[in-house]
Amino acid sequence: MADFFTQFRSAIGEHIDRFRNRDFLEATMAATAFVSMADGTVNLTEANTVDQALEAVHELKIYDPHDAVDLYHHHIEKLQTDPEDAQDSIFKTVSKIAGDEQAARILIKICAAIGETDGNFITAEKLAVRRIAVCLGLDPAEIEM
Repeated sequence: MADFFTQFRSAIGEHIDRFRNRDFLEATMAATAFVSMADGTVNLTEANTVDQALEAVHELKIYDPHDAVDLYHHHIEKLQTDPEDAQDSIFKTVSKIAGDEQAARILIKICAAIGETDGNFITAEKLAVRRIAVCLGLDPAEIEM
């Protein structure tokens, strides 16, 4: 009987974590798509870095990576077809975690990693990361790039 309650508590804990961190997942996929597209194209190393973030960041490990990648591609496609509407949607999604400074700082680190991934962190990518920082209520001057 004790095993049942242990398994039940573990299952419930996972569902609660998913609920709490869903905004973080959505903000991460939106922001990384925004940074990836800052130079007009997404390259393989940027996409691989998104995959690595999904594996490395505890708050993201609880999600099906396919779901996360689908969110990422959704934002990429919107940026390609309707950039203005896509940016509005992205910043609305990112702003959902603006009150959580720890989550915001983790998100900025992930975004900076996307920009740096190909060894050429260009101005457009830096500006994209700074815009996300402002959206999150962080001072862009504090961000090391």
